[in-house]
Amino acid sequence: MKKITALAAVLVLCAAHASAYENSYAGYSVKDGQPYYKLEAKKVYAYTNISSKKVYQDEEDLKNTAVNIVNYYTAEDMEQILGEKFSTAYFDAEYEKLALLERSQLNPKTVPAPLLELDKYAEHDSNGNLTIQSKVLKEKLEKLTPLIKTGKIAGKKAITVSYLYKQGDVLVKIDTSLVSANDRLYLLSTVNTDQDLYAPKKDEKDADTDADIDDIDTDEESDENDEAKSAAYAKEEMEKALEVENVFVRDVPAETIQRFDAVHTDLLKGFKAFTPTSTPKTISFTDAAAGKSVQLPDDWFYGQLNLKYKDKGTFYLTLASSMKEMQEVAANTDYDSVYAVLAIPQADPEYQKKVTELYSSGARNVLEHWNHLLITASVDNITDAEIKELLSTPVANRLAVESFISEGLQRMKGFSNEYFALKDYKTNFDFTQEKALIGINADTDLLKEFAYNNKILLSCNQKAATAMLFIKKTDVETEKSLEQQVNEWHF
Repeated sequence: MKKITALAAVLVLCAAHASAYENSYAGYSVKDGQPYYKLEAKKVYAYTNISSKKVYQDEEDLKNTAVNIVNYYTAEDMEQILGEKFSTAYFDAEYEKLALLERSQLNPKTVPAPLLELDKYAEHDSNGNLTIQSKVLKEKLEKLTPLIKTGKIAGKKAITVSYLYKQGDVLVKIDTSLVSANDRLYLLSTVNTDQDLYAPKKDEKDADTDADIDDIDTDEESDENDEAKSAAYAKEEMEKALEVENVFVRDVPAETIQRFDAVHTDLLKGFKAFTPTSTPKTISFTDAAAGKSVQLPDDWFYGQLNLKYKDKGTFYLTLASSMKEMQEVAANTDYDSVYAVLAIPQADPEYQKKVTELYSSGARNVLEHWNHLLITASVDNITDAEIKELLSTPVANRLAVESFISEGLQRMKGFSNEYFALKDYKTNFDFTQEKALIGINADTDLLKEFAYNNKILLSCNQKAATAMLFIKKTDVETEKSLEQQVNEWHF
């Protein structure tokens, strides 16, 4: 009996460990429940509250998904942000000060609270951090009134900053709880959405459609009026989609707020701080279908999607690149210009010109700062008859596939413009009855001045299929270990 009990305890512990993310160098673990989407970098881990183990049928199954985000800061990071020494004792003192104000029913903003100046966290280059207060969201959040409160959540002293707002037809709630341990600060954030509460009702949609039909006339003058109305409506809808509006808790159904709060509470319940180790964590991802793992350079991040479909197996999609390069792109993006162009009615004579200019400037900004991109995609439990046919007659199918791809690449090489040019390429084909491999190595020019090398690997066996795309600037050094792993991404 004791042996059975001990075995059960071990199984429980193993299951708990399997569904938890751990960063020993950062000094924490969090129960993520094997999420269907996750993002990891040196100092940030984000994941959805929906498990990849669940079977999905369509997008409706993924509506109102919440995202949890964990950021951590060392004492040295915090000293740069605050301009003074930081420790867990410092945090506890700030916590008690804010708790006293809350008990006295005074506004926490009546006294200086450096810890709550979250925009400083985004401005601080903390070597791979990515916060809610990024440049994209900063202007939105500045228009909103945050709710600040203190209290123990799951036994942890937490200072929580919350935003509840409406954007377009979507209700959004952002909760960020600050907790501290081992002289480090952790930001535990949850982004919740509800797409049903403010969604137009069916009757309202029908009424809008009827109104549009009533406005239509056949004469030329009416056509011009309709076009002008349509353009004005498009601009109004764009401005509406970008606008944010404070929402009060009392105006939202109690069950919705309870659902939001439960997700954030679960995040804090699953978060555990412990003494950090001295060995930095390596960033790596695993694709279960391909049976491959890739260890990434120190400043890289990856985002991975695992979706399990009924009778179709599990689909894995991973994107990886340099966090620093991504942040440079974001920092040099003129979001005001992007929004302004998107708000221009298509009927406006300047529309096409402005969109072309936006595309060119935006693409140039991305290419100037982004040097690497790795994308992998795989699917397991293949039942496709075409795959089986491909492997059943390898010699004939190799000739057919090689002819098709080579002809397509040759045509592409003959086609070039100011945006794209294929300069050279090499191919490799290996077909057997067990597996098939297609390899393409191509050199391209983008916007005439940015030269890239592109590696594409496509392979399949009787059970799974995988694809890999690795893009890098030809004049940029890449870690040899990464290049080797990329070249081995096939069955």
